Amino acid sequence: MIQAADRFRDLVRARPWRRRRRAILVTAAVVMALLVVALVAAVTLPVLSVRQVQVEGLGYVQESAVDEAVEPFRGDSVLLLGTGAVESAVEEVPGVATAEVHRSWPDGMSITVTERTAIASVTQQDGATVLLDAEGTELPEGAGEGASPVPLTVAADAADPDGAQAAMIDVLAQMPGSLRTGMTGMTASSPSDVSFTLELEDGGTKTIVWGDAADADLKAEVVRALLAEPGSEIDVSSPVAPVTR
Repeated sequence: MIQAADRFRDLVRARPWRRRRRAILVTAAVVMALLVVALVAAVTLPVLSVRQVQVEGLGYVQESAVDEAVEPFRGDSVLLLGTGAVESAVEEVPGVATAEVHRSWPDGMSITVTERTAIASVTQQDGATVLLDAEGTELPEGAGEGASPVPLTVAADAADPDGAQAAMIDVLAQMPGSLRTGMTGMTASSPSDVSFTLELEDGGTKTIVWGDAADADLKAEVVRALLAEPGSEIDVSSPVAPVTR
């Protein structure tokens, strides 16, 4: 009887805590429901829908092209705006290297664009001239404004014309500015026989046999050291054993 009475008292004492716990759970559920309702309301508020788009960093890339790329995101909630997806869409625009997107409260986003730089031009078989950046990406015609792209020529008998062009792009991308600014043209028939014409300060020219894209810094240093030597050609395809002719 004593044990039964003790258990009864324990049960009676536990009931207030159970009631408090039930009240806490109900309150928490109500608060969560209210938060969900508030979030849904905020997301659907017209005042938080993307309407304003500010674009910075444009030069030759047309703003209309960027606007077209971000059009699918207009009307989305600024709260849920996928900035990474917007950046990827803008980076698909020809001429755009990178894009950085930020929310602009309450109803917009700002986009900072970095454009690709034209370093070379290639005349295709149909006669059209194409501008290329350091990655070999084709650029819009406007990319040539204010730039000095080096004309590239792939030899007609090249067994691997794509490889030859890629090698020339690699050479240009690694070339010190002091040499690149004097280039008047670059040719290759394979990835290992790149050569270019260099215009000298006295008005003359020299042909530089560069070889492949390896050892760019050493080759550039040797070329600069041999520019004053007699001859019309400098061969640095093997930079440790250069030849002047």
